Amino acid sequence: MTAVPHCAPCAGGEPYFARFVEGRRGEILDAALEVFAEKGYERGTMRDIAAHVGVTEPALYRHYAGKEALFADLVALAGDQVIARASSILDEVNPENLRESLLDLVRARRRGHTKGERPVIATLLMAGPNNPTFLELFQDSIGRPMTARLAGIVASVDRFYGIVRPEQETAAKIRLFVSLFVGYHMTTKMLGDVGDDDAVVDGMLAIMGWDRAG
Repeated sequence: MTAVPHCAPCAGGEPYFARFVEGRRGEILDAALEVFAEKGYERGTMRDIAAHVGVTEPALYRHYAGKEALFADLVALAGDQVIARASSILDEVNPENLRESLLDLVRARRRGHTKGERPVIATLLMAGPNNPTFLELFQDSIGRPMTARLAGIVASVDRFYGIVRPEQETAAKIRLFVSLFVGYHMTTKMLGDVGDDDAVVDGMLAIMGWDRAG
């Protein structure tokens, strides 16, 4: 059976996973993302996903043992992409030119949205918000690696400015920092707001106490 193209997983008519996952597997992942976005994890079925790909349901099971394994693969692969992209941006954060570096970080994320990049992680979180297995998977694939990456950046900036703080305080501030950054981009995307990059950077600096450094 010929596959029926479905492009909703990425705005602008382009697939998301098929860009870096070759063959039928990439098509399945994009179809699953579309189904879970439309119906949520609980209501979306392997039959729905097979229909979106244009294959029989038994053919789908040759690639994945079930819906849970398929969703887990979605989260893990999307997490890899997020961490790789974020790491390349975070590497550009420069303590000597901190405010401008953070502005570049915020604007880089906005450029992704401007190009029509769909918030895939947000879609997956909304698809299975009450599933403890998936929430733990999100933590393993995205939350903990991102926190560790940010902790290294924070330590570098703190050293540059001579800031010393307890580990527990640093962890709390990183959580607030991430919440502001992620929340800003999600709300501006969902509300169609132009946002205020300068204001959000001021908030990020204030959270970390870097607005008084220098």
